[in-house]
Amino acid sequence: MVQEKGSALKRKYLQYTIKILLGLLIVIAFYTLFRNGASWLEDFNRHNWEFNLIFLSASAVLLIASLVLAPAGWVMVSRSMGSKSSAGDLFAAWYASQLGRYIPGKVWLFAGRAGFLKSRGMKTGRAAATTAYELFFNVASVGLIALAGSLLVQGIQFTGTGKTAVMAAGSALLLIPLLHPVQRFLCRKKGIPYDSLPSPAVSVRMILIFTVLWLLRGISLYLLLLGTGITQTSIARSVIAAPLSWFAGYIVVIVPGGIGIREAAAAVLSAPMAIVPATAVIAGQRIFMALIEVILALISSKRITTPWKEDECL
Repeated sequence: MVQEKGSALKRKYLQYTIKILLGLLIVIAFYTLFRNGASWLEDFNRHNWEFNLIFLSASAVLLIASLVLAPAGWVMVSRSMGSKSSAGDLFAAWYASQLGRYIPGKVWLFAGRAGFLKSRGMKTGRAAATTAYELFFNVASVGLIALAGSLLVQGIQFTGTGKTAVMAAGSALLLIPLLHPVQRFLCRKKGIPYDSLPSPAVSVRMILIFTVLWLLRGISLYLLLLGTGITQTSIARSVIAAPLSWFAGYIVVIVPGGIGIREAAAAVLSAPMAIVPATAVIAGQRIFMALIEVILALISSKRITTPWKEDECL
């Protein structure tokens, strides 16, 4: 009883803390807008807006393709950890839970996926582990792209949250060789079947899948910028900007969906000479992306079959 009251009190304090931090961020945002709004508007109007429908259409197609295929990594890791749900059900559960990232703390994003697997009979620990593995391999792919970008793109600099994202993603990439020896040791110690966790082959495939998805997202960003007359960019910068801006927004957990953080980071990395118009364009793409995510969630929610119990391995 005492423990339950303590947990409830902690949750209450956490909610208040998140609300206070969000309030501070909103105040800072309004102050920044008040202070720099006039110069930003001037930069926006100064930009020569030239629209290329072919580039914009190609950008939209690549973005939609990356969103449709985005659940592939989680589906693979869930299957490797014993899930027997159909690919359609797993894709549908991922789309529905993805909307949870727009809730402060991003807890519901993970809880939705883990909750789905648990409803199908998978134990809580293993269900939660699938989302942790998905995030880890995704971040490792970000580290791979950031490493390649830092070696191939001259003059690119990572600062602020972007630098933190690079360091964290690079650390995840470096930990990959240690992942499976550690897994094997822990499984042996706790008596857990080692084959119930992702194998080295699955790890490599997942990193490749996420890397391809980020390449699609980066090329989409590049075509979007070109399609709106922003030529002070390059495909390499855009490919680096897409995953790093995502992870930068991910790190700031109290901001729903990383709104504002991702757009600014993507603009700074992809078009440092046209930050204001690039930020506006990327914000527009973000709205389009959110709309597609909602549509995918609505369509897939009608396709999930009736729950049934899976074999429990852990």
